[in-house]
Amino acid sequence: MRSFSDMRDFLAEVKRRGRLREFTEPVNKETELMPLFRVQMRGLAEQERGVLLFDDVRGAGGQRYSMKVAAGVYGAASDLLALGLGCESTREAMDRWHEGLSHPVEPVIVSDGPVHEEVHTGKELSELGLDELPVPVEEPGFSCMVRTGMPTITKDPETGLRNVGAYNAFFRGRDRLVTGCAVFHDAMSRHWPKAQKRGEPLPVAVVIGGPPVLMAVASAPIPYGGPDELAVAGGVVGAPMELVRCKTIPLEVPATAEIVIEGLMSTEVTEPLIPFGEYPGYLATEETYLPVIQVTAITHRKNGIFTPITVGMYPSDNNTILSFVYGATLYHHLRYGAGFPVEDVYFPESTAGREFCLIRLRRQRGVDPWSVLHAAAGLMSGAKFVIVVDEDIDVRDNDALLWALSFRFRPEADLEMVYGRAPSLDPSGTPPGSGRGEMVYGASLIQKQHGKVLINAMRKWGYPPVCLPAKEYMERALAIWSKHGDLPQPKLQEPWHGYELGNWTEENREDARLIAQGKYLQVGEKTAKRQRRVTGDMIRDDILMGR
Repeated sequence: MRSFSDMRDFLAEVKRRGRLREFTEPVNKETELMPLFRVQMRGLAEQERGVLLFDDVRGAGGQRYSMKVAAGVYGAASDLLALGLGCESTREAMDRWHEGLSHPVEPVIVSDGPVHEEVHTGKELSELGLDELPVPVEEPGFSCMVRTGMPTITKDPETGLRNVGAYNAFFRGRDRLVTGCAVFHDAMSRHWPKAQKRGEPLPVAVVIGGPPVLMAVASAPIPYGGPDELAVAGGVVGAPMELVRCKTIPLEVPATAEIVIEGLMSTEVTEPLIPFGEYPGYLATEETYLPVIQVTAITHRKNGIFTPITVGMYPSDNNTILSFVYGATLYHHLRYGAGFPVEDVYFPESTAGREFCLIRLRRQRGVDPWSVLHAAAGLMSGAKFVIVVDEDIDVRDNDALLWALSFRFRPEADLEMVYGRAPSLDPSGTPPGSGRGEMVYGASLIQKQHGKVLINAMRKWGYPPVCLPAKEYMERALAIWSKHGDLPQPKLQEPWHGYELGNWTEENREDARLIAQGKYLQVGEKTAKRQRRVTGDMIRDDILMGR
């Protein structure tokens, strides 16, 4: 395991592994940059996706930006997300996530850092300010704004308790933003009301291009008042995060971040949101008023790198990140908190990384799958479907899941509907313009009307063996295959060999052994001794009775 001290260190490793794709030609940030990134995300297999680095970023008016843009840093692919956490696989990253939640490492304050190599305040903000940042248009032709969706740091004005959340900040002027922090988020539900009561604005710091682990913890459902998100980040990577004090507000930010926007969130003035892409894969069109942020400083590294985060139609950075952090957090609670023999938890990207929860459970005496389902449903209030499967089902393989649902699940007995789901931005909850805004922002009465489906797709009794060659024969076939250098390298799906599932006799094993030895005649001799004479409707009756 390695710890990336900053985003540039991570990009160097991505390049070493052949997953950094550089565009040196001029690219228009309004009309070309994000469509190029979407070509990759919608057109390449996950293992082929990488970080796209744009060296020569231009605006629609022809202006050239001094900063580069790196798209896909946080979630171009799940293995790159795991790499950003210092791990070589998603499974390793899930265990590191548990380590971060269980043993957080507090950040440390340092006197200075690269993020303060350039500092812009005062007149510079009104003359250039946010225009210095090469912020791309996400869905040209539909997006009605530009934004960051980066970690945003706030503190409780009374207790000093810090919160780091991944919130939008919508650009409205060279020194003006509108927060995308909804009223149910911790910064707005806990910190902002206290600042309003005191008659003062709330200091906020938007961190762009921080260490990859920062984006992960900012997106995670870490309970407020629990471990500090920055301390969880330190626990995940095994090293404390270094922070520097902001220049104009009483907050601390990662010393090696690429860019930080410092500002004051108004407790007096709000401004409407206009259409932008959201995680279900549709544009958010509900008109909502949220506070204005007055920018007080922009600090950044020399030759800073802007890191957009894609939100919307899968696959996207947002959905990849949510898929991991929701899965890893629930894995931590179920396996280590409740002690259930959970092998894996997965929220597919196509379900926005939160609507569809799949749990791989090892069979263990005394463990009821329904207890696991109800625990998961309570911990993940937004999930619409919660499904538990046997340990031989790979929850990250859609075909394996469909196989389990088709042949291990009975709709009349293995399905339960429970209520109390928070539908959030799910457009199926209610039509846009008909009260969805109230639903989005947490009306408890509306939540009671929305349900979630719990499904037990585990085997309920002994099954016949899986219909594939036994492991020893598949291993022999793989060895033969590997001797042919002209053949493509196979990537076998689970299950890739047959195995017993409780309904297989010693006589069945003996017959299979004989057949594999080419001795079908011996099996035929055995079955001949069991011949029966036909009497009346015997054959029809045997078929109907399953004999």
